[in-house]
Amino acid sequence: MDKSQKWLDELSGQTIPRSIFKISYSCSSGKGGQKVNKTSSKATVSMAREDWDSAYWIPKPVMQQLQTKGFRYQTETGNVVIQSDSTRSRYQNTDLCFEKLADEIRATVYFPKETTEETVEKWNQIKEFAKTKRLEQKKRHGRKKADRKSTF
Repeated sequence: MDKSQKWLDELSGQTIPRSIFKISYSCSSGKGGQKVNKTSSKATVSMAREDWDSAYWIPKPVMQQLQTKGFRYQTETGNVVIQSDSTRSRYQNTDLCFEKLADEIRATVYFPKETTEETVEKWNQIKEFAKTKRLEQKKRHGRKKADRKSTF
C-alpha cells in the first residue's frame, strides 16, 4: 500500500510512459481563422482496453480501484481516450493530455491514511459528549411532558 501511495504521489504527466499510447493529431476547433484550418494541433491520446487492463506501469492496488470505480476518460467499451485542444501547439496539447490522465488517476484513487491514537481518542470523546448531551435532552423533554400531565 505504501508503494502504491508513493507512486500516486510521484505521478505526473511526465512519468507516464508515452510509447504505449496511441497519439494522433487533428484539426482543432474554435477561433483562430486560417491557422486553425491549416494545422493539426488537437491531440488525442488513446489506449485499447486490453493494453489498459494489463498496464505494467500502474501498481495493482491502483489499477484495482480504477477498474472498480471507473474514471472520466474511460469509454463504455473500456478504452481510454483523452483529448486536448487548449493551446496552439500540438506538443503542449499532448503534454496536457498526459497531465489530465495523471490528475484523473490521482482524483479517482484513494488510500486511507492510518489514524493516530490521539485522533481516535478525540473522536471517542466527541461521541461520548454527543451521547450524554442527547440523553440529557431526552430526559429534559420527558420531564417537560410529565409536568404537563395533571392527575385527577
